[in-house]
Amino acid sequence: MVEHKESAGDQSGAAGASTLRRNTLSFPEVFAQSVANMSPTGAMALLPLLVFVNAGNGSWISFVIAVVLMVCIGYCCAQFSRNTNSAGSFYVWVTRGLGSGSGHTAGWALQLGYIITGVATITGFGIFGADFLNRVSGGAIPADNRWLLTVLFLIDIAVPVAVAVMDMRLSARTSLTLEVISVSLILILCVAIWLHAGSLFHSDQFTLKGVTIGGILVGVVLSIFAFVGFESAGALGIEARDPYRMIGRAIIYSALVVGLFYVVVVYSQVFGFAGSKTGFAKSLAPLPDLANIVGLTFLAPVMDIAICLSLFACTLACINASARMALTMAHDGMGVPALTRTHTSHRTPHVAIYVVATPMVLIAIVPVLFGASAVDLTGWVGTVATFGFMLAYALVSLAAPFYLRQRGTPSPLVWVVGVIGLLSMIFVFWANWLPQLIPGGLFPALTGVYSWLPYIFLAWVAIGLVWYFIVRARDPQMARGIGSRYESEEVPAPAPAS
Repeated sequence: MVEHKESAGDQSGAAGASTLRRNTLSFPEVFAQSVANMSPTGAMALLPLLVFVNAGNGSWISFVIAVVLMVCIGYCCAQFSRNTNSAGSFYVWVTRGLGSGSGHTAGWALQLGYIITGVATITGFGIFGADFLNRVSGGAIPADNRWLLTVLFLIDIAVPVAVAVMDMRLSARTSLTLEVISVSLILILCVAIWLHAGSLFHSDQFTLKGVTIGGILVGVVLSIFAFVGFESAGALGIEARDPYRMIGRAIIYSALVVGLFYVVVVYSQVFGFAGSKTGFAKSLAPLPDLANIVGLTFLAPVMDIAICLSLFACTLACINASARMALTMAHDGMGVPALTRTHTSHRTPHVAIYVVATPMVLIAIVPVLFGASAVDLTGWVGTVATFGFMLAYALVSLAAPFYLRQRGTPSPLVWVVGVIGLLSMIFVFWANWLPQLIPGGLFPALTGVYSWLPYIFLAWVAIGLVWYFIVRARDPQMARGIGSRYESEEVPAPAPAS
């Protein structure tokens, strides 16, 4: 099989371009990229409540099923990462299995996911940061002040951009530190809940009291949203010390480890609200409310800090993953040459970082300044981002078995796992796009702004396809080389047995 290598001299005509710093990131640093992009503490701030409204005492089961499904997708990613790595992850991987058109679509969809998730984390940082200031000021500082929110939005883009430009190792270590702190604070609250209850065992959850299969199914669809971004370690294929082992493990382990954290926290939240006057379903801020329920009132504002730390780390991870995707696509002629430039001393894609960060902050600030609710905006952009991730996950699940067959190493297991990943993503699309067509009315019909969000996603995909065909028409040879101009060496397929 032909080996594909990074062409250090191929800079697409960008003056002053250099290359990303190779072989520098350790496994914990690569792992931190995936974990931070999932924003586990941020995900646990509100998502368990949405799952509980549908799955009730079976919420933890919904998350367990979601873990299994995401590990299946991660396993498909690992089939590529053990053989070929780059800064373009799915963009390169799907190209290997399904061709350049599908690969470009996967990369384009993932780019939407990263950029718009960055918007959601910026608005989330503003919401919880303002809530913290409101709590500690005794209500003197209004949490919904749009100018305060704007300042917080700017903080959550300016500092991550500065860190991302400075050094990828600094980015990874910052993300790892912030996630360790925020996750530890959440786990302290979980222990406090168990001590307050006097037991680890909650019979209603283990016996699935009042739970329906339909409710668990809806819960699974919602739970999957907590995992988006877990694949972003794939963007560090150039910079990891041993990408062939590290990348796949980081992706799978992040789904497993963070998934276990989710199950524990969801179980604890349902347990903590059991028997309370307000109840889980009526809580507007579950984590701070739980701190008050167990008598640790000082933890309520601390929970806001923990969530902000996690969202900050996620913004940083989104910037890093998105910028490296843009860098790789630009090397293939799918972006302007300036995007191929990396900082001469920091060896980071500084131009791409500035470019991807700009829409993140503008989409957050402009609607809020014109009167939109930051909470509503977070829900809208989160939905659009999820569509991007789901399409990318579906394509990589489909591509993995074809890739192995092309290499002469077909695997029945990968076919099974790939089909599971593909079908699960198709169902998530269906449930979130055409819920009224699902028998039984499990999923509510889309209303208001949400009814046209899928078409924003469709428009993004259409723009990407049009651009791909324009480039292919102008330079067919360039289009055929998509995903092969800026990557690490590909491990040759084993020679057939004689």
